Amino acid sequence: MSGILNFTAPNAGSFLVEIIIWLVKISSSIALGIVLFTLILKLITLPFDFMSRASMRKNSLKMEEMRPELEKLQKQYADNKDLYNQKMMALYKKNGYSMFGACLPTILTLVIFIVAINAFTDYSKYQNKMDFYYMSQSYNNVIYSGLDIDESENAYIIRNDKGEIVVDDDTLYNSLTAISPLQGEKADGTTFDIFVRSETVTVNLEEPTKSTFKMMVETENGYVQYIRYYTNETDPVWGNIEYKVSDKAVEKVSYISANAPLLASKDNNYLKNNAGDTFDVAFEKEKDRINQLNEQNKDTEGWVNKALPTESEFVDAFINDIQSVKAAERYRAEQSSFLWIKNIWVTDSPTKHAVESSWSTFKSTHSYSGYDIGKDGYKKLIEHLDEETTAPNGYFILVILTAAVSLVSQIVMGKTQKAQMELQTVDGQGAQTQKMMKWMMPIMMAIFAFMYTSAFSIYIILSSLLSLGTTFLINAIVDSKFKKEKAKENSEKIRGRVYVKKEEEKVEKKADKKKKDQPETGDFLSGTADQKKHIRGRIK
Repeated sequence: MSGILNFTAPNAGSFLVEIIIWLVKISSSIALGIVLFTLILKLITLPFDFMSRASMRKNSLKMEEMRPELEKLQKQYADNKDLYNQKMMALYKKNGYSMFGACLPTILTLVIFIVAINAFTDYSKYQNKMDFYYMSQSYNNVIYSGLDIDESENAYIIRNDKGEIVVDDDTLYNSLTAISPLQGEKADGTTFDIFVRSETVTVNLEEPTKSTFKMMVETENGYVQYIRYYTNETDPVWGNIEYKVSDKAVEKVSYISANAPLLASKDNNYLKNNAGDTFDVAFEKEKDRINQLNEQNKDTEGWVNKALPTESEFVDAFINDIQSVKAAERYRAEQSSFLWIKNIWVTDSPTKHAVESSWSTFKSTHSYSGYDIGKDGYKKLIEHLDEETTAPNGYFILVILTAAVSLVSQIVMGKTQKAQMELQTVDGQGAQTQKMMKWMMPIMMAIFAFMYTSAFSIYIILSSLLSLGTTFLINAIVDSKFKKEKAKENSEKIRGRVYVKKEEEKVEKKADKKKKDQPETGDFLSGTADQKKHIRGRIK
């Protein structure tokens, strides 16, 4: 067995994915990271949202002002759509109504929405691949822990920052001719022996330099053998690396042997399998299982008794089982769950599972292009992830919530734009379109929620709720400003009328004064005239 699964570490791929990774890291929570990402995007789009929604609300208020005139035009030009549009545009111009004021901000917001979709899609693929990369590390660590790590100055066997074993092949190869084994040093200062030997694999008589050999390295307290293939015996050209449980370890873990089992390691919980059994216990159980199976079927026609395994034959299965257990434990430790959702980077759906059950589905779903673990390796990684590969990842709850929030948004928008929808066409067709959109948009958003990840659904729901809140706030601000402007206009008009009245009063007062200055003749016959003045006039 090779015992190692070289799952390729994924790349983030884009700047936005890097941002999400950073937010998740600083928040220590996937859900909180999504909330922070949503808030950042909303802050970026807030100026555009404000411009768009403020323009829409202002237009709606102006349209309500123009309603009487537009309704009159609708009746007047009911059979002439083009002429109605001309008259309507003229009325728009007169009242300062702009049809395109909200377009550019809306387009920018839509672009950011599409960018967010791509970011969440890319991150979901990244994170799912990262989970399997971590699983492969834990899987491999069972083997890596089977070699003593060298802390000496020479450092023949070390562990790199990825947890992988790195062996100084050249130095160990040169030690093949030495009589005494090399010595390594542990972190506590104690020493251990490093045993190196070589074997011929294939001989190429025509081209001896292409003959294949293998160098095998074991450590004193280890249970794993490191194998490095090479060609050209005099000046090795290094090839593939392989790991296997050493024969020495198998001999020592024999239930007959009195030696302490090398397969017991603190780093690996003393190498207990999924049932919690050490090698000797698991080996006895396996033999009992086969004996019972043979006993139950001894009278079955054609039954051939199964042979009991040897320690060497069973040790591979035992180690593989432990590796799969460690991989499953690592997945659950790193699992991106959220409330009822097992994997937030998979759709909230009973038809989906947290982990794909087949290698081909995993590759196609997460765009994995590596071929370094294969179908058998993938099967080993998910061997103990029964629930994650079979249980529903969700129950459409986020899909329904996404549709519901979208419906509420459409209802609010419909009320805000009621006048536009009713009056922008001569037959009021816009209102019918609005009714259709009220149901079409929630359906579309539900489809998006089903197609993409649960994380994206959470983003949509939170973003929509924030948009609703800002819509109410922006509408209140625009309404207040609009009322103040109208009150100011009305006040100026009223002052204008009062001023005219005052001028009229002044004219009337001047006329009265002039009238008083003029002599009153009165009616002589009726006796209302000033008799004295009249008489004096006659006397004069």
